[in-house]
Amino acid sequence: MKKVAIVISTYNQEDLLKKCLNSLQKTDYKNYKIFLVDDSGNKKIGKNIKRYFKKIDITITKGSSGFSKVYNIGARRALKNYAPDYVLLLNDDTEVTDRSWLKKMIEVGESDEKIGVLGCKLIYPDGSLQNIGGYVREWEITKNMDESKKQVFEVDHVMGAFILIKRKVIDKIGLLDEIYNPYLLEDTDYCLRAKEKGFKIVSVPCVKIIHKKGKTVDTSPNSERMFVRFKNDIIFSRRHLKGWNKFFRIFIFLPMVAVFRKNTDEDELKFKNFKLRKSFLINIILWIKALFYNLLNGKN
Repeated sequence: MKKVAIVISTYNQEDLLKKCLNSLQKTDYKNYKIFLVDDSGNKKIGKNIKRYFKKIDITITKGSSGFSKVYNIGARRALKNYAPDYVLLLNDDTEVTDRSWLKKMIEVGESDEKIGVLGCKLIYPDGSLQNIGGYVREWEITKNMDESKKQVFEVDHVMGAFILIKRKVIDKIGLLDEIYNPYLLEDTDYCLRAKEKGFKIVSVPCVKIIHKKGKTVDTSPNSERMFVRFKNDIIFSRRHLKGWNKFFRIFIFLPMVAVFRKNTDEDELKFKNFKLRKSFLINIILWIKALFYNLLNGKN
C-alpha cells in the first residue's frame, strides 16, 4: 500500500477541524499519517487536538502564515519524517463520508504513471456541486459544473481544498509557490506547473468530499480579500497567460471584478448575473495598488 501523508492546516477553526479528523478516522485505507499545522498562533488548538487524536503529528506556528507557507511547512515535515508516496493537502473545513475514498484515489493515481495531481468532487453541505476541477481557456479560469461526470477525466486544475500530489511531482517542481500568500490561485498555479512538466491533472468524480467553503477566508476584511484577489490574479496572469489574454484579464476583467460581482459563484459570466458592488471605488483603488505591487516586485 502506498504511503499517504495528509497535511491539514487550521486557523482558529477547532470545531470544524475536529469534524474533519473524526471523519478521517473512518477511512478503511490505513497506510496514511496526518500532519497538522496549527497556524492559529495561540497554541491552544494544537494542544487540544493532541489530547483527542494522539497519533497526529502536530506543528505549531506563530500564526497567520498563509495557505502556501503553512501547507509547505506540513508537507516538508511529512517528506522528511514519513517519506510518503503521495501528499494530500486537505482543508480543515472538509469531511469525508465514504470509507473507501482514499483507496479509490490511490487506485486512480496508480493506474497511470503520468498522473501527477488528483482532485475529487467537492460538494457543499447540502449536497450541491461546488467544484470538480476546471480549465484555463484563453483568459478565463473555468470550473467544470457537469454533475453527471462519473469517470475519471483530465482537467487543467483542481481545487486546493483537496489536492492529492504524487511524490515524483514534488521532486520535480517542488511545493506550492509562497508568492501567492496568504491564499488564492496557488493551487491552479501548481497544477499548471505540473502540466508543463508532462504530468496529467485528473478529477475523480466518484469520490465526494464535503467542503464548507471559505470559513477561514471569510473572517478577513473585504478590502484585504479584494487586494489579495487582484495581487495574485495579476501574478498568475503574468505567468500563465499570453498576449491579448493576459492584457484582457489584467486590464479589463479584473476592473470589472472590482466594480461588479456575480449573484453566485456558479453563475456564468454574463451581465444579467452581475450586481454593482457598493465598494467599487475602493476596489478600483485596490486594483491599482495591486498593479503597482507587481511592478515594484518585478517579474513574478
